[in-house]
Amino acid sequence: MLKRDSFFLLFLIVVSILGSSNARVEGQVETKIYVDPPIRTTNPNETFTIAVKIGNVEDLWDYEFRLQWDPTLLDVTSIDEGPFLNAEGTYSTFFVKKEDFPSVGNLYVVCTLFNEPVSAAASGSGTLVIVEFRASASLEPSNCTLNLYGTLFARMNLQEIPHTVEDGYFKYPLSEVGVNPSSIIDTDLIRGRSFNVSISITMAMEVYAWRFNMSWDPTLLNVTDLYEGPFLNPEGMYNTLFTAKLRQEEGYLYANCTLSGAPPEASVSGNGTLITLTYMVKTKGATVLDISEATVLDYEGVEVSALTEDCYFNNISGGEVAVISVSVSPSEVRAGDSVVVFIIAKNEGDTNFGQSVDVTIYYNENFLGTLGISDLNPSAETTLSFSWSTNNLGEGNYTIEAVASELLGETNTTNNRYVYEYLVIIPPEQSFPSTLVVAIVVVAILVVFAGVVLIKKRG
Repeated sequence: MLKRDSFFLLFLIVVSILGSSNARVEGQVETKIYVDPPIRTTNPNETFTIAVKIGNVEDLWDYEFRLQWDPTLLDVTSIDEGPFLNAEGTYSTFFVKKEDFPSVGNLYVVCTLFNEPVSAAASGSGTLVIVEFRASASLEPSNCTLNLYGTLFARMNLQEIPHTVEDGYFKYPLSEVGVNPSSIIDTDLIRGRSFNVSISITMAMEVYAWRFNMSWDPTLLNVTDLYEGPFLNPEGMYNTLFTAKLRQEEGYLYANCTLSGAPPEASVSGNGTLITLTYMVKTKGATVLDISEATVLDYEGVEVSALTEDCYFNNISGGEVAVISVSVSPSEVRAGDSVVVFIIAKNEGDTNFGQSVDVTIYYNENFLGTLGISDLNPSAETTLSFSWSTNNLGEGNYTIEAVASELLGETNTTNNRYVYEYLVIIPPEQSFPSTLVVAIVVVAILVVFAGVVLIKKRG
């Protein structure tokens, strides 16, 4: 019992130090093999993929690894070689995969360059293997580690490459730490006025400790009060160690909390509030209350990253992106010819966008391409153009649609979309096949030649 409490007291001290320090220790970059993304979730009977990747390697010639998981939760549906060692198909590799080896819930993979020059050895970072899993149809709240082990990397001369290993993690459902409400847009929140937000957790399972970072624009907002929420200590049932490191001048908060002195079975599941914050407005503007590095731990010390949801604050009328025109030139073409799509976008708000905007183009609801707008001043317009070849399209009328991504805090999104009707495609122009012309000419020459030869023989 004392050992368990000592562990979490040590955890609290260490993460507090980490949270209050920006120092980074610079060292040699190590080769590592890891699961990406590091944490995955899905619904019962649905699939998801992970990539087993390598980072910062030099002259990799062959590799092997094993991956282990809980077979009662997950089952492998496909295993494919990634593009790193074969340089996206440039080189030949010998790739072997063995499922359920040496037992159910295990995967063994080995891969080596085959019949290639020394220069084919791979360096850098990339994907070794892509694995698809299917969750059990009877999946209930649970979790398991995607454990990488038995890893071996070597150069062509069989010299082993030192490396580190980072496992993956599967959890259902995945906890989320977010700001509530997720947006605050209110022009009445002027200088000197205050508002409250809570940092909440949802879909939590057997949580014994939590931590997160939070940041905002310190020229716009100032924290005047904060206190621990009741999630880890419902109705005063347990003792908790709560720490909050607030740096007003930087707009930064680090917070963590752990149960203290509770019996082994003590933990909390479900939804609840971690912290409540009071902000005072200093001026007009917009900022994101950004949650990052949110982590929860269970009583065994298993650490799981949580999803995060930020809050957008705006006490001014913000930018409003609008697609005001889409046109095509020429508006009628023969199949196979190229056209140019022109899009005019405008900022119909009172401030700059303050962020980039993607404009995605579709034809008949099929994806065509994406263009970007870095920013726009109020009332400013910009014209985007996209060249498009109509190869493989049949004759007919085609709608062209442009959709702009939404800005943070944008209140009117109906004008983010514009549809052009119609681009008309007519059949390609019929022309006499050149190969047929050549064939006729050749035949004519042969006939003339044969005629001349025949005349000479008769003469």
